[in-house]
Amino acid sequence: MSASHWLECPDCGLLQVLPPPKVHHVRNCVRCRRSFGAGANHGDAARALTLTALLLFALANIYPFMGLEFGGRKSSIHLGSDVGGMAGHDNLIPIALMVLAISILAPLGRLVALGLVLVTLRRGDKTAMVANLMHFADRVRGWSMLDVFLVGTLVALTKLHDLASVTVGTGLYMLGALVVVLAFLELAIDRHAIWEQIKPGPSADTPPRPDWFGCVDCGMVQEPGDRCVRCGTTLHRRKPHSLHRAGALVATGFILYLPANIYPVLTVITLGRGSPSTILGGVVELARGNDWPLAAIVFTASIAVPLIKLFGLSWLILSARFRSGKALTDRTRLYRMIELIGRWSTVDVVVAALLTALVTLGNIAEVLPGLGVLAFGGVVFVTLLATEFFDPRLLWDAAGENHA
Repeated sequence: MSASHWLECPDCGLLQVLPPPKVHHVRNCVRCRRSFGAGANHGDAARALTLTALLLFALANIYPFMGLEFGGRKSSIHLGSDVGGMAGHDNLIPIALMVLAISILAPLGRLVALGLVLVTLRRGDKTAMVANLMHFADRVRGWSMLDVFLVGTLVALTKLHDLASVTVGTGLYMLGALVVVLAFLELAIDRHAIWEQIKPGPSADTPPRPDWFGCVDCGMVQEPGDRCVRCGTTLHRRKPHSLHRAGALVATGFILYLPANIYPVLTVITLGRGSPSTILGGVVELARGNDWPLAAIVFTASIAVPLIKLFGLSWLILSARFRSGKALTDRTRLYRMIELIGRWSTVDVVVAALLTALVTLGNIAEVLPGLGVLAFGGVVFVTLLATEFFDPRLLWDAAGENHA
């Protein structure tokens, strides 16, 4: 991406010129300060990292993940075993599907799609299939949560060290290496650069038109039409029914938050005696065991972050509804923060799924998931969807700062 081109900021809706990348310089929206990336697309490094990530993903699924020994009995799990553990309980099948999506389907789908895009662009092929693959990779990016899964695994290991002898398998080491490689992969690619390589947007030399707007999915600035000329998706000036959808999902999240904290998330049964635990009870248990760092992580991810998301999104929706023009930049930054931290609420769901799958020693020791994990999983899911459906450009539209 060497030429300047027109771009609509996806956070505030300002039509502006995105300059070419320059070493040691950053490119931010001139109004809301959203980052547009470095613009550098390290193609060879990105392809190598993608191939490495796919290899590590395969190894993480092949080798044992964790093992447990208690009372002379042993059990072990692989990366996908937690899905089966949750699916064994009929009322928790939605949680099993959620864990399957964030730990297997979304990461694998994004890596395969991104790898095909990078290889195909290297050969100079810019067919519609490349745009479809890139669109798919973009859409599943927010649901690929192997880093969250790794933190959840560490919390699960901490919870088990007082119960039994726990062994760390090769699969877990492969997962740790995979998370590091994925972090470097995100640094090696630039979304805007890849889309511009697939099909460039209007050059900065082209005089802008008042009816131009950016595609919600790929960001290409274009004239009104039925479908985007680059990614082929249905064109919308703003995300359709954004406030209604986000508002309904946030209201659902508030309703589910109460049972998520009242009902037990897990029940640990040892030698026939059960000990149910809520989310807050799990935090207290970690703190009593002098595991303060993990207790702070679980408290933040499972109690503080859901409330921040629910109240923060409520404020943003009401601000757009009542056409408030105050602190627009601050409210846009709040949305970006909610978008960034929202995925970490999934930690407790991962912990419940892992413990349910691993601790299956019959009358000696067993962990049973409770209704609390179902309600909490619902809170996480609806708030993630609400964040995705909410269009922050509506804040600026309502204040009269845009033409929309």
